[in-house]
Amino acid sequence: MLTKNDLQQIQRIVKIEVHHETQKVVKKELEAIKEDVTQIRKDVKTIVNFFDTEYLELRKRVERIEEHLKLPASN
Repeated sequence: MLTKNDLQQIQRIVKIEVHHETQKVVKKELEAIKEDVTQIRKDVKTIVNFFDTEYLELRKRVERIEEHLKLPASN
């Protein structure tokens, strides 16, 4: 028959092992999530740069049209 001390030792060992195993799983999953976040950041940066460039080009065109038609500058 197991004593209270034996059960406590078994509990400690199980707790440590479960902690180590769950840490491995969480770390592996976290690495995948970090890669996804990195890719999302790159995609967002690309999209923002594209639309910023498009906006600037359109802004130049509008300014040229305003100047040609002698319209007051729009804000």
